[in-house]
Amino acid sequence: MTATPLFAHPNGLRQRGGTAIAMMLMLIGLLGMLGLIEVGYLYWAKRDTQKVADLAALAGAQQLQLCVTAGNADNRAARGNAVTENSFSGTLTITCGTWDPIANAGITDAFSPVANGVAANAVKVIASRSVLPFFGATALPNVSTEAVASGLPPVAAFSVGTTLLSVNGAATLPQFLQSIGLNAGGTSLVGYQGLANVTITPAGLLKQLGVTVPANIGVGDLNILLAAQLQAHALIDVLNAIVTLAGQQALTSANISLINAITAQLGNIPLNVVLGSTTNSPGGLFAQIVAPDGAAQSALNAQVNALQLLNTAIGVATGQHAIQNTTNLNLGLLNINAVTSVIEPPSMGVGGVGTTAYTAQVRTFIHITTPNPASVPLLGGVINLYVNLPIAIDLVDAQAKLTGLCDTTDSTGQSQATIAVTSSILKACVGNITQANAFSTAAGCDQIPGANTPLKLLGLSAAGINLLSLNTSFATNPLPANGTGTLIAGQTAIIPGGGNPLAIGTTVNNLVTALTTALIANTGTQPPANPSTAATQTATDLWNGTNKSLSYPARAQQALDEVQTASQGLQGLLGNVTGSVLDLLGNTVQLNVPGLLGDVGSLLNSVGNTLSGVLNNLGCALGSQTACIGVISGAMSGGGAGANSNAFLGLLSFLTQALQGPLDQIGSLILTPVLQNTLGLDLGQTTVDLQSLQCHRVQLVY
Repeated sequence: MTATPLFAHPNGLRQRGGTAIAMMLMLIGLLGMLGLIEVGYLYWAKRDTQKVADLAALAGAQQLQLCVTAGNADNRAARGNAVTENSFSGTLTITCGTWDPIANAGITDAFSPVANGVAANAVKVIASRSVLPFFGATALPNVSTEAVASGLPPVAAFSVGTTLLSVNGAATLPQFLQSIGLNAGGTSLVGYQGLANVTITPAGLLKQLGVTVPANIGVGDLNILLAAQLQAHALIDVLNAIVTLAGQQALTSANISLINAITAQLGNIPLNVVLGSTTNSPGGLFAQIVAPDGAAQSALNAQVNALQLLNTAIGVATGQHAIQNTTNLNLGLLNINAVTSVIEPPSMGVGGVGTTAYTAQVRTFIHITTPNPASVPLLGGVINLYVNLPIAIDLVDAQAKLTGLCDTTDSTGQSQATIAVTSSILKACVGNITQANAFSTAAGCDQIPGANTPLKLLGLSAAGINLLSLNTSFATNPLPANGTGTLIAGQTAIIPGGGNPLAIGTTVNNLVTALTTALIANTGTQPPANPSTAATQTATDLWNGTNKSLSYPARAQQALDEVQTASQGLQGLLGNVTGSVLDLLGNTVQLNVPGLLGDVGSLLNSVGNTLSGVLNNLGCALGSQTACIGVISGAMSGGGAGANSNAFLGLLSFLTQALQGPLDQIGSLILTPVLQNTLGLDLGQTTVDLQSLQCHRVQLVY
């Protein structure tokens, strides 16, 4: 049997050929895998180099003060991070400059080197290195990466208030509602305290509300965008957005109860929230945002206390409706009508140095009038009193302004913010003011329409003869309470306005004294044209009002006693014109207190001398009414003429007597309760809450 050669077998040829092809394909695959490894290594080298550039740029942006200004050639922090901390041995190009996506809109990375001496806000790092191949093949290309990191200006979020009601540094919701005159005790408000330690960002709130904010929006455009969000955001939507972002979704049902409680007290008013403020349109949830870099992202990402934000939203939605206290008093000779209202809601401050936050501004309008359009009898019924006295009083107005951020640290090394507080209380304006326009402006009461227009405020007349009148308008100075505080994030501070807190009762009494004094002193510039006629009419009026069962000399004594009592009241008023009262009066009146006191003393001496000799007046003793009236008139006629006449001072004394009681009543029954019980104030002090402070922040921008 003859064997067949193997190579001649057809199947053997196929086996050898298949093996060769498989070996070839395997070799090609191995070569491809090696190539992929080289590419992957090149990619890794690129990524590693990019990481070095990113970290170096961030390190440099954190230490911008280390930038070399001569040629902007280096930054020690950036270079040290790359070389020392990340062992980078390639080539580094480090440039300090300005990152500004608006000014450098035509540049890819929005970065430009700054001129010598100009402060940089960013660091650019270019890192390049060679890449050695694994397998000794053709050299791999060098890799080069770039990174730009910007140092963000420090920002803070804060609020300012005039109430001292606080728990753990944040005003609780029930206390806040009470402070603006809303009593929502029937609703379940305890759960809201869980928001006190939660922060959210304005950017998060806007997104939750569906407000689209363009990337790299400028501060001015952001303020306009926020201020335009009036109709789109009902209070309930804002409250729900806040509690949702704070992770307290269960409070959405409580929000409905809260809205119902507010509506039950204020009526069916529109509860809308303006989100932002502009110079011409203050009163939004956020005060006008200030960001030193011109971009708004830093402010949008500030941390804001959720409970304070919720409180402020309620204050904005109920502005000019909350604290609608109305008081009506009938004091016989005079009627008093008073209304108190919020004229400007509170706002929160978010931004950099220069950002301002406002507390709620509260105003009281008081109208003191005689019971009928003409006048009411004064004393015996011959002399008539006319009073039409509109008074607008700005109870409280405070603002807090960021003046320094991250410039100082406390004893533990935590960064601080410096906040300057400017506040004023009890500015009063008297003029042609109506209730309809008293609350029309959030500016000072002297900016109310008609506040600077003279009005007939007071009048004394008899038998158609004008004895005394006052036509004028004026304003008293507010009491300033300015101070500065330095806080760390999360801290609440009570900033005194110079000296100790003011006692409410004393301060209100000083205001009432200032108002009364201003009215009397201004009346003194318009004395009666004929003092003798005024003396005769006053004496007649006093005589007619005496007890007719007494003897004529006793009746004359009774009338003179009334003159004496009224004059002593004027003397007492002038004696209370202390330095604090004069501070309130300011330039409202040019008051010569010693001179006026001397004139009143002269009147009292004249009355005293007449009293001691009235029984010796023969005509009066014999029952002559004319003689008795002459005795009274004589006591009020001495002392010269014009503004210094006893007749004028006598009329002024009776006018003071008629006014002082009602003015004291507005202090004790209206102003003090609102200040003390409703607003819960310690006058002269302001509470500032620094909710968050972000210093030395950096971000990769390219």
